[in-house]
Amino acid sequence: MPLHHRAEGSGPAVLLGASLGTTLSLWDRLAAELARDFRVVRFDTRGHGGSPAPEGAYTVEGLAADVLALADRLEVERFGYVGISLGGAIGQMLALEHPARLTSLVLCSTAPVFGEPATWRDRAAQVRAGGLDALVEPTAQRWFTERFRAQHPDTVDAVMSMFRATPPDGYAGCCDALATYDVTGRLDKISTPTRVVAGADDPGTPPSAGEQLAASIPYADLVVLPDAAHITNLAQPQAFHAAVRAHLAATAR
Repeated sequence: MPLHHRAEGSGPAVLLGASLGTTLSLWDRLAAELARDFRVVRFDTRGHGGSPAPEGAYTVEGLAADVLALADRLEVERFGYVGISLGGAIGQMLALEHPARLTSLVLCSTAPVFGEPATWRDRAAQVRAGGLDALVEPTAQRWFTERFRAQHPDTVDAVMSMFRATPPDGYAGCCDALATYDVTGRLDKISTPTRVVAGADDPGTPPSAGEQLAASIPYADLVVLPDAAHITNLAQPQAFHAAVRAHLAATAR
């Protein structure tokens, strides 16, 4: 699956994976920050943005294979990986299935399992039948704190515009991927140096999920960002960028 992507900067390679319902534009600020010292490659996950959105169910294994194929196409042998939410699930799968390709891993607002499979299957069916409009407001409430929504309406509107523009087949296919995703019993097999970033006010992947990841992955630590819900990179950009950059710099090679 050829993924739409954008590459900038030079140096050790870092790939950026976005959340369900967003595109590579979610990383605009981080990419500009990292491109001073790294070769930054951000991509649209299958079913999102400019990437193909085939019908049917996807798997996280398949989404990870898409990312690996992109790295191969760009002749990137080893890379750091930063993923948020679904992008973090892809990062965990890359670390489990292709550890030799990763130099470092940053897992943001993510978990080893995302709730009950039936919830994701029901959401996939809802979106295939009626599109994403009914999900916009509840998603915004989960992704951003009430205070952030009041203080930064333009940022919230921009992110939710990405969400609305997501192809229904692509969104639903990724919901199916999350329905079958559970690496809880495999986390101790991840050997990549890992930083976990969690939002203190994230209702979907709460700090307890970050604590589980950091406790179960052998070479992991945890950063909890205050006053941040699910989209941690926008809620606390300076602290987020500092946490990511410090980890990548310590493990870049």
